[in-house]
Amino acid sequence: MSERLGDYIVFGSIRDASVARTVKENLLRKGIDVSVYVDPDGMNHLTVKNEESLPIAIEEYKMAIGVKKRLEIPKEWEEIKKLPLGNLTFAILIICILIFGAGYLLKMPEVYNALMFGPKNGNTFGLIESGEVWRIVTPAFIHFGFMHVLFNLMWWKDLANILENTKGPIFLGFFLIVSAALSNILQATQTGANFGGLSGVVYGLLGYLWIYKLINKDSKFYLPKSDIALMIGWFIICFFDVFSFKAANYAHGGGLVMGMLFGLIMGLKDKKALDKSKGPQISGI
Repeated sequence: MSERLGDYIVFGSIRDASVARTVKENLLRKGIDVSVYVDPDGMNHLTVKNEESLPIAIEEYKMAIGVKKRLEIPKEWEEIKKLPLGNLTFAILIICILIFGAGYLLKMPEVYNALMFGPKNGNTFGLIESGEVWRIVTPAFIHFGFMHVLFNLMWWKDLANILENTKGPIFLGFFLIVSAALSNILQATQTGANFGGLSGVVYGLLGYLWIYKLINKDSKFYLPKSDIALMIGWFIICFFDVFSFKAANYAHGGGLVMGMLFGLIMGLKDKKALDKSKGPQISGI
């Protein structure tokens, strides 16, 4: 239980005056009334007046003394996380989870067999040529492990949601179909039909948002440079097959290039429309 100093509640005590001062300044910025009382022994006692402020004050104190690490969220992600989850973004999440549950967890091979690009052996494009054209897109919804589905769906949820909130569900649906089809076809021509995953589309979204922001500086939603570097680095590492698993490298690369082209086209289009809406600039003399 916290101690009291008169009307004040002590939520932390520390001898280092600079740490106490930092905690106080951080809490004051959050609108919390905090005071520091220094006793005759030189101990700094951090106090608040209202019990409602106590949980936040204690968390700040723990982070300052190293008991709990501060989680710094980049400002770019703060804006992205404010977006409401779009219906199409959510629907694809559910579809992928249901397919993974049936095909991988419940061991129902007929589910994956109906969605794969083609047979594992034989003519890769045979089923598509016979009329099963959905197979050009549906491998994107197949995943082969927990980390595989988790990684792809975490990125899909945020990146696809940016497109749905800024360009609408029709644009996102078109982007999904085109990026899945092109990345799947490229992968199939290089390695055959035994592949799956949403990562080609995810890399397409990454490429789009990356280039769109470079072209259109007024874009509100974009990824931190560190995350772009992380994803590009992951792509390069996977391409050299340093892991025990096989990555769909051609799908990743195809999706990335396609997304970058989309980002370039849409970025130039939106920038032109924005410049036109601002009208001619008149200089004073």
